[in-house]
Amino acid sequence: MTFNNSSNKVRVIGFIVSDIKNLSAYAIEFLIAVPRKAKKGDVFTVYVNEESTISFARNHLRKGSVIVVKGELRTFKDNNVKICSSDITISSQNK
Repeated sequence: MTFNNSSNKVRVIGFIVSDIKNLSAYAIEFLIAVPRKAKKGDVFTVYVNEESTISFARNHLRKGSVIVVKGELRTFKDNNVKICSSDITISSQNK
């Protein structure tokens, strides 16, 4: 499923702070931290359920990787807000 709702798109650059958690054979999630200069950084949960993106994440992403996540914000039934993404790239920036 491609996440492309234009009303709540987000683009976040940060680094992975958790291991990739397998929710099922078709979904994963992990935490990404966005550093801020004046405050402690924000941490977001990233949810992925597209096969090619899951494969990319399992093969290339590790704790500490700097990545760019594009997707949309969604509120789940348990009131958790997650970034649902089908577009993840490794950033060339060094943080």
